[in-house]
Amino acid sequence: MVEEEPQSAEEAEFRAAIGAILSSPSDKKLVIGGPGTGKTALFRQLLEVVPGEPDQRIVLTFINNLKNDLESDLGGLAQVFTLHSYCLGLLHHDPALRGLLSPDFRCCPGLASLIAEDWELITQSNAPQFVSEMRALSEENQIPFYLARGEYYDAVDFDDTVYRAYEGLSSGRATPKSYDLVLIDEYQDFNALEAGVIDALAERSPILIAGDDDQALYSQLRGAS
Repeated sequence: MVEEEPQSAEEAEFRAAIGAILSSPSDKKLVIGGPGTGKTALFRQLLEVVPGEPDQRIVLTFINNLKNDLESDLGGLAQVFTLHSYCLGLLHHDPALRGLLSPDFRCCPGLASLIAEDWELITQSNAPQFVSEMRALSEENQIPFYLARGEYYDAVDFDDTVYRAYEGLSSGRATPKSYDLVLIDEYQDFNALEAGVIDALAERSPILIAGDDDQALYSQLRGAS
């Protein structure tokens, strides 16, 4: 008979934490852990025990590099998206979220700069900080001008893609799809707008949010908090 090697204190603590999360009956879970603490292993174990098919489980993360890593590590147990690509898919599939955009609208990086130039030409004044207003969900804003110009060009940029999805879901104009499980990675890098979309998803689906506030790298660049 081969004897198992004794666990280290760290291994025992990790297994206990995983077990507590897996056995928790809560539909909403928050996990805080830094690099190398086993968040991806946790995701995999959760997805392995969730009933249903992989296309009824989604993982949302921040940038394409993280998405690609998760797709590889999770081995087809769930659909993996950046939040932007997920919202872009929502706009393509749901007319209630598109507004006056056509079904064939384009995603055009740089549209925000073009619309700022339009504002200056039309109003002969400095353009508002449209993107910052969206990211912060500012109550006083000029976002309607931006959305109307986007519809004129039949195009979206990154932030207004997420804003259109948020506005439709939070207003009740569209209903979030329900999933067997929603997993959120690197939550500390999402701003108020992106967190609003995640809140909408959490209304209809079990959700686990993972992040590490000691790694908040995008508070200055993208308004994350």
